[in-house]
Amino acid sequence: MGALKEIPSYIEHHRLALKLKPILVGELYLARKLKFPVFIFRNGIFYPVISEGTFPTKDIITTLIRNSYREVYLYPEDISEIKANLENALIKITRSLSVGDPLENGTKDLKLLSLNLAGVYQNPHNDDLLMLQFQSSQNLSKFLIENKKFLPYYYHSLTKENFHFTLSQPMLSSLMLLSFLNTIHAFHEKELENLFMASYLKDIGMSLIPDEKYDQKVLNERDKQLFSNHADYSFDLLEGRIPLSKNYLTIIKHHHFLNDKLLLLLGKEQKKLQDKDTVLGIESTLVAVFDIVVAMTSPRPYRKSQSLYQALEIIKRMMADDYPQEFRALVVFLKQFFKI
Repeated sequence: MGALKEIPSYIEHHRLALKLKPILVGELYLARKLKFPVFIFRNGIFYPVISEGTFPTKDIITTLIRNSYREVYLYPEDISEIKANLENALIKITRSLSVGDPLENGTKDLKLLSLNLAGVYQNPHNDDLLMLQFQSSQNLSKFLIENKKFLPYYYHSLTKENFHFTLSQPMLSSLMLLSFLNTIHAFHEKELENLFMASYLKDIGMSLIPDEKYDQKVLNERDKQLFSNHADYSFDLLEGRIPLSKNYLTIIKHHHFLNDKLLLLLGKEQKKLQDKDTVLGIESTLVAVFDIVVAMTSPRPYRKSQSLYQALEIIKRMMADDYPQEFRALVVFLKQFFKI
C-alpha cells in the first residue's frame, strides 16, 4: 500500500468520524466506481487508501486483508450502493446455483452469504435482510445436499477467506455438520436441511454483543457470560420471524448445553442444567459438537487455536458416555475430513 497519508486537519478528521461508516474489506469486491475515498482507521487516525472516482482493485483489497484490516470506512452513499450490489449478487447466485460449475457456484455463494451475514449483524431487526439470509441459506442447503462430495472443499475454501470468526464460524460448523450427517445416514433430507439451517442461524444473537467485545484479548467473567447468552439472543431474534419449527429453534436456544455439561464435569459449575423440557438428543448434541470443534480449532483474539486432538478430548468428555457409537464415527470422520 505504500506510505499512508494522514488527514492533516483536526477539523477534517472530526468530520470524517461523523460521516464514515465501516464495512468489511471483502465487501469492496462488490464496489463499482467510488464516489468518495476509502479509509482505514489505525491508532485513532483515518488514512485514505483508495481514491474517489476509482474502482477498488483485487490487488489493493488483497493487500488490505494481508495487513489484517478487517474493516474499511466509507461514506454512506458508497456503502448503500455496495450493499445493494451484494444483495443483488446473492439473489442472482441463489437462483442459479445449479447452473454451471458446482465448485465455483458453491464457493461464490458461501462468500456472498457470509458477507451478507455482516449486514444482518448490523441490522438484526431488519426482516428483509433476515429473510434474504434465510431463503438463500435454505436454498444453499439443498444444493449442498445434492453436492455432498464437495463439502470438504467448500469448508477449506471458506477458511481461506480470512473472514472474522463471527462470520465464518456459523457456516464452517454447518458445513462440517452436514458432511458428518451424510456419512452416518441417520436422517432424511428434510431433517438434514433443517439441522443445517439451525446450525447456521444459531449465532445470530452475536449481533446483540458490542463489536468491541469480539476482539478483546482478555475476557472477564461478565464478558464470558455475555458471549454465552448469545444462544438465548438468537432464539429471541428468530422466533416468529423465520419458518423454522419449534424443535429446531429449541436446538438454537440450547446449542451451548454441552459447554454447561463440561463445566459440571469439571466441577466449575454447581447448578444443574435448566429447562428440563429441552430437547437434548443426538441432533442437539451434534449441532453443539461441531460448533465446539470449529471454535476450538480456530484462533480467537483471546486465545490461540487448539489441535483437533485437544478438541476431540473435550468432545469425548461431553458425549462419549451418552453416544459412544456416534463419538467413534465422529473420530473417524474428523480424521478423514482434515486428512490427519
